[in-house]
Amino acid sequence: MSALNEPTSTANTLIEKPHNREAEQAVLAAMILDKDIVEEAIARISARDFFRGSHRAIFSAISELSEKRVPIDQITLADRLEVRGDLDQVGGLNYIVSLANNSMAIYNWENHIEIVRRNSLLRDLMDAAEQIKGLAVSPLDDSEEIVGEAERLLLNVTQERVESDFEIIGELLVRTHTMLEEQSTDQQHLIGVPSGFIDLDRRLAGFRGGDLIVLAARPGVGKSALALNFAINAAKAGITVAFFSLEMPSDQLTQRILSAEAGIDGWRMRTAQLNQSDWDAIPRAADALYSCELYIEDNPALNLMQLRAKARRQLRSVPAGKGLIVIDYLQLMQPSRTGYERQRYVEVGELTRGLKVLAKELDMPILALSQLSRSVEARTDKRPQLSDLRESGSIEQDADVVLFIDRAMNEEEAAEKNRPPFGTANLIIGKNRNGPTGIINLAFDSRTTKFTSLSTFSAATAFEEPPELS
Repeated sequence: MSALNEPTSTANTLIEKPHNREAEQAVLAAMILDKDIVEEAIARISARDFFRGSHRAIFSAISELSEKRVPIDQITLADRLEVRGDLDQVGGLNYIVSLANNSMAIYNWENHIEIVRRNSLLRDLMDAAEQIKGLAVSPLDDSEEIVGEAERLLLNVTQERVESDFEIIGELLVRTHTMLEEQSTDQQHLIGVPSGFIDLDRRLAGFRGGDLIVLAARPGVGKSALALNFAINAAKAGITVAFFSLEMPSDQLTQRILSAEAGIDGWRMRTAQLNQSDWDAIPRAADALYSCELYIEDNPALNLMQLRAKARRQLRSVPAGKGLIVIDYLQLMQPSRTGYERQRYVEVGELTRGLKVLAKELDMPILALSQLSRSVEARTDKRPQLSDLRESGSIEQDADVVLFIDRAMNEEEAAEKNRPPFGTANLIIGKNRNGPTGIINLAFDSRTTKFTSLSTFSAATAFEEPPELS
């Protein structure tokens, strides 16, 4: 069988692959008859979208003529096919003439292109399904590797179909103006997910969709507590939150949430040494949280591939700007590919790049917690800085926002240089790709592990120019 002939079913092919011969002919006819359609068609489909080999050859020849700025008609097209050695196999000049005689093709060419595209997509999905079927009976014994390869095959099909169209500046200006009008009428002036801390939101305008936000601190300072504060505040504001906890079981997280929301001492909550006022406070706190869309995943062996799949599945129906992903914490995560030796900073780089890509794909912010290196302990000034990030190069590069918590663990630490008073904390914006940095003053209740704002800012004055980080 010639490579340019239409594929036919074999004994092993029970279902003929989807195609529409008439639609393919109509698209080619429209391209021969109208030069303006040629560039539009080339932008929307490629030769591989055609089922018949002869039609793929004709489309390729038309594309080559268009690139060379040669006017396309029956003669120039036949000549180009002759040079390629394909003319006889596509049916000769007679077939080219028969295509050009379909003058009605120019009236509905856009729908015909969509038919060609749809059938091509269905064929690709069938091919991917066959490969996935082969994986299922392969000798591989690593189920995660099999699932990951299956996911990659399906994603390749969909990603190849994503169109990236230019947008004209006039339309972008109108959209930006509309967004500014909406922000100006919003008392909080947010364009992202609210953190619940007005002085943080005034600098970030909320956690923005597509951003990777890193929250870093020394062990025991309150990373998880502040992340939970952010998650609860966002969920109460109507945001869908996916909280991935690699360090703490979901039951313990829930106890922490109840302790903070009900104002109950965390130790009494963990040991169930509760008095009557505590028992009265718990239902009130639970009622306020019950309808929140906060989802907790506590798999301690979570890797990047699993997180990506779970996040897509859980948040796929959430509108843009209405979702938040929290990861506690980055250094406990594993990259998708394991089984061979690599330096840890390379693995962390893969993780941060993967999270940044996921944030853009879902158009949601991702808040990832991170440890600090021990270098901060050796300095006289223990206020955290970007170089203190563990495996700092990739984290600092990929993050849009980097937040540090600086909190004295006792009165002695509070007396050290540039440290906040005991019972308070500094939330330091060490990096803000789209706005100012700064230091935000917080109070910390160690009994309930809850942060609250010490800001004097109000909604009316919150968006005056903030001070820079000194």
